[in-house]
Amino acid sequence: MSILDKIKLQLKTSTGNKKKKKGATSLTKWRIITMIITTILIIGIFSTFYFAYNNIYLTLANAHSIFLLESNMGEEGVDAVGYQESKKYIEQKKDKINLNENLRNIFEYSTATTTIDFSTTTLELN
Repeated sequence: MSILDKIKLQLKTSTGNKKKKKGATSLTKWRIITMIITTILIIGIFSTFYFAYNNIYLTLANAHSIFLLESNMGEEGVDAVGYQESKKYIEQKKDKINLNENLRNIFEYSTATTTIDFSTTTLELN
């Protein structure tokens, strides 16, 4: 095999590799697209599960707290003295206060003006 034959052989194999690389690039594009779509689907599935779990957990926690509040409603006693005082104060608020009729109204101003005469003459003392 001569040197020219080796060069021709190398040229043939290199052009064959180029053809394979073109096919490989189209495959890698599809692989990348497939990976992106798969990643989006996985993220969507996990976010759906997280959303459902979170809402179900919050619903159960709220139901549990409501159940506990309902079962403990009768334990607290009523403050009878405070109830009587508050009832008395509410009745006092309903009573009208009698005000004096001659009470000055601070929002009313009289329109009459008074004038004072000033003189510029000086008085002489004896």
